[in-house]
Amino acid sequence: MHEVDRFLQKLYQKESRTVVGKKERKAYLQKTVGTFEPPKDVEAKLLWKQVRHRYVEKAYVLPTTNGLQLSFRLLEPKQKKDDSPVIIALHGHGKGAKEALDPNTIHNGFAETLVDRGATVLLPELIGFGSRKQEKEEGENSCYTLASHLLLYGKTLAGLRVFECQRLLDWYEQKYHVSQFGCFGFSGGGLIALLLSCLVERVRATVLSGYGSLLRDSILTRRHCLDNYIPNLLLIGETTDLIELVEPRPIWIESGHEDQLFPTQSIQQMVELQHHVTLETFEGKHEVHGEKSIPWLLKQMKEEK
Repeated sequence: MHEVDRFLQKLYQKESRTVVGKKERKAYLQKTVGTFEPPKDVEAKLLWKQVRHRYVEKAYVLPTTNGLQLSFRLLEPKQKKDDSPVIIALHGHGKGAKEALDPNTIHNGFAETLVDRGATVLLPELIGFGSRKQEKEEGENSCYTLASHLLLYGKTLAGLRVFECQRLLDWYEQKYHVSQFGCFGFSGGGLIALLLSCLVERVRATVLSGYGSLLRDSILTRRHCLDNYIPNLLLIGETTDLIELVEPRPIWIESGHEDQLFPTQSIQQMVELQHHVTLETFEGKHEVHGEKSIPWLLKQMKEEK
């Protein structure tokens, strides 16, 4: 083993999880991802409304921080029931929120599946993707530029995305008097789903799809998007330590056997010791499965009511 490799290995072994105590780790996590100033105006503006075959889709923008506007879609079943669970759906890398409505992408249209099953779905366009890229961005996303700028101010892109999701939940709770939410996040959206679940008690059940490996075996093993890297995160601990912060609220992790971006093999034994976590592996690659996780999430939310 080369001396550089040994150095990194020893660094991981020595420095990982030095912040102990669940309460202390939660507080440190909030500080680590960075804080943002909320606006006084939290009213969303309706841009358009379209009636689909089985649901109604509304597009909104919501002020979040320092002039930013969160674009999001609200999907409501045509036959909406009073106890319809509300799920925030978080997309991964790609062309933005619309991929979560497209069955022909690795997102497998999971947001549309949720609303087809009777859920009300909040589908935000995470900053850096789709309509929320930089004006002159030529690439698929603006993650690198956003993340590198924020890091220089002691903030993170993951933290900004979590903050905007919190503002979206605030708006929905204030407007519709709903205080319990489910969360489904895929890939990079899985990171946001996990952080949001750690920090926001209103998130009562969470699905992490294509996201659930140890940091050691994913973002520290191969080159990943800069939005995955959060300074001092390993002082709180590994992915399993973050999952522990969500306890006793339940988490379902689904992962394809051939997923090379976020492999779950190394996490399996540790997850089995955490009774609030279910780990499902399926025949597939880095993609949303949803066959078991979506019914599970809806069942959990109905039990909460």
